[in-house]
Amino acid sequence: MVKMKDQIEQGLESIANTYGRFPICFESGEGLYLKDTEGKVYLDFVAGIAVNALGHGDKQYAEVLKNQAASLVHVSNLYWNAQNIKLAQTLTSISGLDKAFFCNSGAEANEAALKFARLYGADEKFEIITMSNSFHGRTMGALALTGQTKYQASFAPLLPGVKYVPFNDSEALKNAIGDQTVAVMVEVIQGEGGIVEITPEFAETISKLCLEKDLLLIVDEVQTGIGRTGQYFGYQNYGLKPDVVSCAKGLGGGFPIGATLVSGKVAQKLTPSCHASTFGGTALASAAANYVLDEIESRKLLDNVNQMGRYLQEQLLILQNQFDVIKAIKGKGLIQGIEIVEALPTGKIVNGAMAKGLLLVGAGHQVIRFVPPLIVAQKHIDEMIGILKSVLEDLSSNK
Repeated sequence: MVKMKDQIEQGLESIANTYGRFPICFESGEGLYLKDTEGKVYLDFVAGIAVNALGHGDKQYAEVLKNQAASLVHVSNLYWNAQNIKLAQTLTSISGLDKAFFCNSGAEANEAALKFARLYGADEKFEIITMSNSFHGRTMGALALTGQTKYQASFAPLLPGVKYVPFNDSEALKNAIGDQTVAVMVEVIQGEGGIVEITPEFAETISKLCLEKDLLLIVDEVQTGIGRTGQYFGYQNYGLKPDVVSCAKGLGGGFPIGATLVSGKVAQKLTPSCHASTFGGTALASAAANYVLDEIESRKLLDNVNQMGRYLQEQLLILQNQFDVIKAIKGKGLIQGIEIVEALPTGKIVNGAMAKGLLLVGAGHQVIRFVPPLIVAQKHIDEMIGILKSVLEDLSSNK
């Protein structure tokens, strides 16, 4: 048996050094638990960074993929496939939008949103306003839309035609709109920006301005979509009516797939060859997404997200009252976070939790996020809180 340390050494030798990985190599999972190659079990509150909507090791999910792979995997977008048609019908129905474009990731979905906005502007209007501390991906177009210089360093010059305004600052947004502005792009909860929620006032301002000035409202739902906030899409909590929505992550439950959903006025600008993706919407990827969406509906997982989201928030508030290192509780549904005082690096909490068998991940500056699978139960939250409390007690006693 190869030791995990040796496996990681092999990975360091052969895999590009583009990630700061933790020294764990996983081999299997079931529900909310992962097992590493040496048999240690971890409670997973990362879920592949909000991807594994149905947890790990779902046997029916595996059966769906197996059967679809045995039947049809890929034919290209020269032709139709039944799984993709079904998926498009479901997504347009639950989103209230009119057409779907399929790709393979959140960054690709945002690249499509960018191109569709430019098409809508017809060369006269091309500028997109996005938010400071936003995150929209790492490909060059999506990187330009991302309002965080730490991700953009060393990749200049960035794509022109993008302005950044402070999130939730209505006056700044009003002042930024010009004659060449074609769209406003926003996350309703900034994930990588630190689990920061849109205010009702800002949501109202965006809606009003986009309507008055014929601007497209683009909502990035890559992390907040597919049930994570307790609605199918996060914007449905805030009364927003977007023209373009990007989604990915939880859509495939772990299988790579992304989608860009558009309203009728955007769809009418799209023509064959204006955009494409060889692997977008394959029968296999679409089958995975159809299964995820069917399970969310049949198992009433939106109700579970709302119930467990409230319970998680209650337990985090109790923890906050016990530990003054927790400054704030943030987020909604099953995308929540705790903001930690500057004196305590969040890495110490993440590493301490990992040592005790709990997987957590940071979000922005001094925030730890909780994005468990949508199937999470009260017992999992209790277990997580117990481990997190133990870690905070250890760190408090080591001051």
